[in-house]
Amino acid sequence: MANPSWMALSRRALMIVALCLLLATALPAVAKSPRRPVAVVGSIEVSPEGGLGRIEIHRDLAAVLQRDEGIVSLVDISRPAGPEVVGRFDDGATGSLDGDLAFSSDGKWLIYARQTVQFSRDGIHVIDISDPAAPALASYSPAGGTLRIAHHDDGSTEWVVAMDAIAGLVVYRFEPTAGVLVPVHVSPLPALKVGGPASAGIQILRDPILDTTLMYASTGRTGVEVFDFADPTNPQLLGAWSDIGLAEVEVKISGKKRTIYGASEYWFDAQQEPLVVQLDASKLDNIKQVRVLGTDSTADDRFRVQGMAVRGANLFAAHSELGLVMFTSRLDVGLSVASFHDRRNAAAGVFGDKNHTFDIEFAKGLAYVTDAATGVLTILRSSLF
Repeated sequence: MANPSWMALSRRALMIVALCLLLATALPAVAKSPRRPVAVVGSIEVSPEGGLGRIEIHRDLAAVLQRDEGIVSLVDISRPAGPEVVGRFDDGATGSLDGDLAFSSDGKWLIYARQTVQFSRDGIHVIDISDPAAPALASYSPAGGTLRIAHHDDGSTEWVVAMDAIAGLVVYRFEPTAGVLVPVHVSPLPALKVGGPASAGIQILRDPILDTTLMYASTGRTGVEVFDFADPTNPQLLGAWSDIGLAEVEVKISGKKRTIYGASEYWFDAQQEPLVVQLDASKLDNIKQVRVLGTDSTADDRFRVQGMAVRGANLFAAHSELGLVMFTSRLDVGLSVASFHDRRNAAAGVFGDKNHTFDIEFAKGLAYVTDAATGVLTILRSSLF
């Protein structure tokens, strides 16, 4: 005769196994990385009303986009354990959707690309942040939904590149004496290159292989294109890869090898599985896909790949509800290195009831992570970084 206590224990064990199987099928397969813990150094609720978007860092100042509100917060990060908002740029814009940020070389100017349904506030805002406690608008360039912005200093002139929903790729000369942008090049085709959040990316890097400057421009319809940016007034296309549309791009150069990491876009193709393609761009006229990095996530807005950053041999991705995910050279499946459990606020630009990790930047050995559901900026330390 069977022991009743053993039977009860067996039933409980079966229930636990069944629950684990149910969770395994309901959630994306993300491996854990327990051996190298990630510690929270500090955090700050930048916005109690909406979510955070892109973050850029210059020395001890972080510019953080309050993407739902069209506000830019300036955060003093000189003490990572106690970050403090020291100023905000708020011009009363409404209906903000997304945007991007870039500092000038001297850190006295912040270039803010905004996308909003309030078209009179769409476009590029140059903000005087010489006094971070009192940011002020210096100049404004109207545009048709500017999603991504990048800054480049060639040693004699500063340049700003924008990805716009109507104009396409636009290059400006930046005049730091007055904070003014002067358009010098427009590449309008294909039309509507940029459609919405997470449908574009820009990287401008000095290339030691060709001894020139290269610009990597990605869109949700064209994949990634690589340009010779030696003459910013006339970028020359050197190569392209277009199997799928891409959003954020990161580039790593090691010796004679160029590697492009591109996050799948989700504006034009909502059915696209969230993933990162690893491309070998060593030969720019023959860019090839090497690997597909993913988490077995479904095409769900809760699991999109947002901002990315390369650190050493690893790629870190802000992976929405999956938190901060690390991709290594050995594994195609991402490792979950940090997840966040703060209660979400009233942020309108996300889906579901959980956190929504949106962007990541590294500075001084620390990771700065924004969240589009809680309005919280979190600062992390780990030997993984």
